[in-house]
Amino acid sequence: MMKLQVYMTDDCPKCMAFGKNLQEALKELNLDEKIERIDLKHAIEMNITSCPALIINGEIKSMGALLSVKELKKMLKEDM
Repeated sequence: MMKLQVYMTDDCPKCMAFGKNLQEALKELNLDEKIERIDLKHAIEMNITSCPALIINGEIKSMGALLSVKELKKMLKEDM
């Protein structure tokens, strides 16, 4: 099971689109992974400088990019 974490803000349109794309990617891969949303303090501790950010199994995989469903599926498959 993967550990998925995201850093997003509620007032960021790019973050909201990213969240929807991530949910769709998980659905298309038939993955029932829980997504943990990290807070600003945790993001700072991890040296995350922009949002949205995706962390898989403790490794920052994406920061500041609005990834497509296809890109997210590829990234998730690599860590399965």
